[in-house]
Amino acid sequence: IFTGLERSVPPDLSDEDERLLRAFKQRFDRLVESSARLSLERLCERIVADHDYDLAVLAHPDGRRRYANLRKLARLARSYEELRGPDVEGFVRFVAEQDAVGTVERDAVAEEEGADAVRLLTIHGAKGLEFKVVVVADAGRDRAVPSADEILCLADGRFGFRVADPITGKRHGAFGYADVTEARKREEEAERLRLYYVAMTRAIDRLIVSGSIDLASAGPSIDEKTPIGWVLARLDCAAELMAADGAPVELEREGARVLVRLDRGNPTAVRAAAAEVWPEEGQLSLFEQGEMPVLPPPAPALAPIPALPDAPLHDVRRLSYSALALFERCSYRYYAERVAGMRPVDGHGTVAGASGMAATEVGDAVHRLLELVDLAAPQRPELEQVRSWYPAVTDDELERIGGFVEAYCGSELARRIAGLPGAQPERPFAFEHDGVLLHGRLDVLHRDGMRALVLDYKTNSLAEGTPEEIVEANYRLQRLVYALACFRAGAEEVEVVYHFLERPDAIHARTFLREELSELEAELSAAIARIRAGEFRPTPSEFVCAGCPALDVVCAGPRLRGAPA
Repeated sequence: IFTGLERSVPPDLSDEDERLLRAFKQRFDRLVESSARLSLERLCERIVADHDYDLAVLAHPDGRRRYANLRKLARLARSYEELRGPDVEGFVRFVAEQDAVGTVERDAVAEEEGADAVRLLTIHGAKGLEFKVVVVADAGRDRAVPSADEILCLADGRFGFRVADPITGKRHGAFGYADVTEARKREEEAERLRLYYVAMTRAIDRLIVSGSIDLASAGPSIDEKTPIGWVLARLDCAAELMAADGAPVELEREGARVLVRLDRGNPTAVRAAAAEVWPEEGQLSLFEQGEMPVLPPPAPALAPIPALPDAPLHDVRRLSYSALALFERCSYRYYAERVAGMRPVDGHGTVAGASGMAATEVGDAVHRLLELVDLAAPQRPELEQVRSWYPAVTDDELERIGGFVEAYCGSELARRIAGLPGAQPERPFAFEHDGVLLHGRLDVLHRDGMRALVLDYKTNSLAEGTPEEIVEANYRLQRLVYALACFRAGAEEVEVVYHFLERPDAIHARTFLREELSELEAELSAAIARIRAGEFRPTPSEFVCAGCPALDVVCAGPRLRGAPA
């Protein structure tokens, strides 16, 4: 919606609807401005609050769980920013990629201090939450420091490493390796205590810290390497604990009441309990005649659990019409660009130091100019504005772009479109099929009752073949999606027209009737099934392989055996 409103507000709206849409756009404009100075966590909270999404979520029966997940998303954004910086697009792409590969993120804790339940949380999972009672267990464990690395480097620039003796092979430290190792050990101990401090400060009313420590060997001073030792050292209670001789010790420190209980254990009692056995007569009495318990009937045999199907190689959730066209031209290139994330060679400009536009930029410039054409009175717009869009454009390329636009404006097809009242450029569409959201834009759409006409501009070279051959080879699925989008909108008859702008008369049209709907849907379902099944095979040609990121990297392209030249 926001992307559409960036262009213009739809016509024929009531004053109230127009006011609401402009307010909606202004709200997102403010978020875009604030995204440059807010942290990712604060931006997530701002988005939720400014749109009253928190109130809408809490109104649901499971609103507390949903709202807790929103808070967890904000904490995830904070963790992402700590690692990769305040990259909004990167974070959105990261979340989308995790969803695409099927990563399962557990629900956040929805019930907090008021719930009649015990929550088991990691220290990291408890960040940002508070509870009336918190129990920190196993605080006496002194986690062993992992074996030292061969090369160590500290944040202050100090480093050290170990080198092997060429005769004995024994490794010796160099450049203060022992000092660096000790410093890193202290850093890790400090970080561990900091995490335990975070866990202990989650308590509102009562904190229980449990752990083991050897007070006898500690003497007057307590070892602070473990969290429980660190807590006892802060309380400065070694003398009181030794004098109490195992009895509970009540302390008061800075207005807080602290109760320290010592459970030294009783090995004698444990051994006695282990040695105790049931009297022999009591055991034999269980088997007296007539006292045998009735055994339950045997459980029926259960059917074997069927094996779970393998996860799809590419679990597609969204497809644009351009992605479908790419899959139709070469499914292996689709995999390289849309699944592996490889960028087209000419997708974002030309090689450094070279002049001119990329191949895709020429087509983009033509489409942007055609958006400016008045469909009712087609005239070619000024070409100089292309230089503001693409400063690297050459005079020859500008003339070529103008020729494409002029081919439409002077065509019989343009005169036909001019006679259709209500024809609109750049109309977005979206619909769901087989669990996949298909979306895109129609270059021109005209609706006349139950009939629809779709026009699509193409800048392909006609050296590839006739317009009909090019459409059938490269754009059959795309044309099918256009027709289905109009049928979903209520049309009974859809005409899809492709205009190849290399010539004014290079036109291919096909009319679809609603009777063909089931056949079209079946063909689209088959294409989606092929994508999900991972049927990514190269279909190389000089035209298809141009700009492919996999060419000469993992694919030989037209040099493959039997490939057309």
